[in-house]
Amino acid sequence: MSDNHKDSLVAVVMAGGRGTRFWPRSRNARPKQFLAIVGTETLLHQTVRRLDGHVPPERIFVVTTADLADETRRMLPELPPDNVIVEPEGRNTAPCLALALVEIERKFPHSVMAVLSADHWIGDREIFLEDLDTAVKHAAWERELVTFGIKPTYPETGYGYIESEGHGPVLKVKAFREKPPVEVAVQYLESGRHYWNAGMFVWTLADFREGLQKHAPEVLAPLDAWVKAGADPAALTAAYRQLPKVAIDVALMERAETVAVVPTRFRWSDVGSWPAAIEFQETDSDGNVSQGETLLLDTRNSAFFGGKRLIAASGVDDLIVVDDDDALLICRRDRAQTVKQIVERLKAEGREDLL
Repeated sequence: MSDNHKDSLVAVVMAGGRGTRFWPRSRNARPKQFLAIVGTETLLHQTVRRLDGHVPPERIFVVTTADLADETRRMLPELPPDNVIVEPEGRNTAPCLALALVEIERKFPHSVMAVLSADHWIGDREIFLEDLDTAVKHAAWERELVTFGIKPTYPETGYGYIESEGHGPVLKVKAFREKPPVEVAVQYLESGRHYWNAGMFVWTLADFREGLQKHAPEVLAPLDAWVKAGADPAALTAAYRQLPKVAIDVALMERAETVAVVPTRFRWSDVGSWPAAIEFQETDSDGNVSQGETLLLDTRNSAFFGGKRLIAASGVDDLIVVDDDDALLICRRDRAQTVKQIVERLKAEGREDLL
């Protein structure tokens, strides 16, 4: 990529999520991006370090909520403290990115913005940076909104899909497709034209602003008014309450006319649940994963994420066990998606001490 485009790049890392499917390890004060689920570094660290030497620290911004801001700054001392952009509250990805837009416009007004998630795993760093450069070039030269498409490897029903057309390293987006039933997901897998929507984007600040003004002015207008009034941090809460809770895909990407997709070549996982985390762990001869001290008898295809004490198991199959200081999770591997319901139940019962 030519130096002028590389020099114009800013990265925005969305880091306000909670990752409730990783309870009891993930909590309100210790969300998924603060956990070392894959490898020894937290997912947040991995996301920022992936940009080392490619985007200077002063051009990397992290958007998070007020209760996570101090810990985010502590974890990322290489970033200027002001580069941690604080949302008064989480209102989904469109307000998050609109706030990043108005903040970055004041510092680096003629930039190309790359949007990344703090809690995804990406393999093959060099290939990731090459694909990122492809997207940045296209966004800067063709003035299109660019997203990344992950080549599906199985008929996943929990992701949205991107339908593409054309050939080459950058394709035209024909349509965004909702999370499909399994029979439709099989068709998408076989078509060769459909990609998983990973929720990563690249666009110029100018094109992003124009897109929001045209398709989702309600997301941008209160923030523009806030900036015009002096951008007083104390006044942001009132401005933020006016914003709709809406994803950027719904607010902008599904409505915009000029959207392109880069089919990625790197390995990717949203590490969305305990079974996804298990895929990154080594197994013993019986298919078990053990973190911490375990004693396993006649036990198969199970995962044990230990804490300070021994976990002993005998005669069980297909279980996930996660031991934390004040809570113990036991569930069948095929029921791991219900962990989120456990968190909702605890919330309904007022068990803030466990959240």
